[in-house]
Amino acid sequence: MGDAEFSFQQGPKAFVQVWRKVMLDSRGFYRDTPLSGGFENPLIFLALCVLVYFVLKVIVSGFADAVNALFLIALTYVFGPGILMLACQFLFQGEGDYEGTFRVCAYAGACHVLAWIPVLGLFAYLYGFYLIFLGTEKVHKLDTTKAAIATLVAILVTAAILFFVLGEERIRRPLL
Repeated sequence: MGDAEFSFQQGPKAFVQVWRKVMLDSRGFYRDTPLSGGFENPLIFLALCVLVYFVLKVIVSGFADAVNALFLIALTYVFGPGILMLACQFLFQGEGDYEGTFRVCAYAGACHVLAWIPVLGLFAYLYGFYLIFLGTEKVHKLDTTKAAIATLVAILVTAAILFFVLGEERIRRPLL
């Protein structure tokens, strides 16, 4: 298994090893990561990244802002992978499935570990979009242009859904 797939049973060292590989050698990570293998390990990896984000966001911005951000992150991961898969399949006849697409998005969640930092957070999210783009190329077997367009369409549609469902005011403070 090595550092190409996170395994909760291997402990914190495995988390750090996979996080480092995703952030520093993302092409190599997605090249070596299997497209299937279940949702459990990527979901736990994502949950740990978001937990780190949440704890540090509470310290920096307060509990209310952290809870609101956590809610938006959860909604994004509910809608985003499905929208990305549909964009790839309908626009470009992408070959990937939901599992592979979710795995790409979950491992791209590594950017949340840095997203709590004011100003740097924006760049962390942009890097997360780049990670999703890289994984989309592999999972759906798309060329660079098609993967970039599908990723951009998925980001815009997901943002539009959140905006229309929650409204502008609720985007700023969806819960608290």
